[in-house]
Amino acid sequence: MRILNRLLILGVLACLLSSPVMEANPGGNGDGTRDFACGGACHGDPDISQPSSAVITVSTDRESTYVDGPLTITAEISGMELSDRRLVGVFLTTGTFGVDDSPDDSGWIVTSDANGGTSNYVEMHVLDSTAGVSVSWSLTAPSVEVVTTFHIGVHHGGGGVARLADTSDTGGISISVGPIPENFPQLSDWNPVTQREIGVTTNLEAKIVNVTSVNLEWQIPGTNSIQSIAAESTSNGWQASLPAALTEGTLEYRWRLSNQDFETTSAWTTLSSDGSSSVDVNPARLLMLALAMITASLLISLQRFMANDLISSEPKIEQLESPKDRTFQLDSPSLTMDDPRRPVGWTDEQWTHYGPDYISNLGGVS
Repeated sequence: MRILNRLLILGVLACLLSSPVMEANPGGNGDGTRDFACGGACHGDPDISQPSSAVITVSTDRESTYVDGPLTITAEISGMELSDRRLVGVFLTTGTFGVDDSPDDSGWIVTSDANGGTSNYVEMHVLDSTAGVSVSWSLTAPSVEVVTTFHIGVHHGGGGVARLADTSDTGGISISVGPIPENFPQLSDWNPVTQREIGVTTNLEAKIVNVTSVNLEWQIPGTNSIQSIAAESTSNGWQASLPAALTEGTLEYRWRLSNQDFETTSAWTTLSSDGSSSVDVNPARLLMLALAMITASLLISLQRFMANDLISSEPKIEQLESPKDRTFQLDSPSLTMDDPRRPVGWTDEQWTHYGPDYISNLGGVS
């Protein structure tokens, strides 16, 4: 029974220590670069998932692009079943076989996604399946001429099961990557800004070649109302500023480039405003420290409990007496308050408690 109690305590403690501290999983696996099959880690393997009723429409901002050129792909998804969490995962892929089908496997670079990151898989909350959701990706083409077919895949729950849908039946959408035309305006070493703080003006600066004028265009997703800001030429390139965000949300922006021969735009980039950087994390740190101290105290208490339990279960062994102990036992009965060996100034209480040791140190001499 004692062993079972120990094992039970250890099991409970192991469960407590193995549980993540201050971690919550509201559903889904988060944005990331994933193949469509997702290794069974998203909602379920394709072989065990049910069909989805989702209607998927795919569009692009151009029919073709050039080597290292821009491309924006937008997917409109509606009519899907929804789980209680109302979460839908959307993939941008270059195939439908489920493995090695993310855009980077074909040489494309995702420079921006609908959540302000750089992932080919994003998760969106859908309040109304009829209205659906719109998801956009900004990409940079490979450094070689190629033709790529893009597909959209959808993972979500509904009716208590995992559901999948993709554009394999419609054939996806094909984009050809050709050579760069002579004197064509283009961005040079441009790293899009995808995150910003609330209340701070966003200053953008880019090196752009073969241009005579540059404008920065922006819009709120879903409004189709494009605002334009004239960019200024500086010694470091072209620069323009986006207005500060007042609340959390997203906007899309792009550069419009022109010269005497061409006019073109960069891909739409999603800029996300997040106020989480201003959150005070000190209370969370104090809580984690307190949990660590409680865990340490529990471990120490458990160790002492098991040690005492082990000692109490062992048979008692009679210890041999030393000559000093025998002297104490022999002399203790003769200890009296008027004993001549009693030091001067000792009280009765001192003599009663410390007298035997004192006499033992004298060797029992009268």
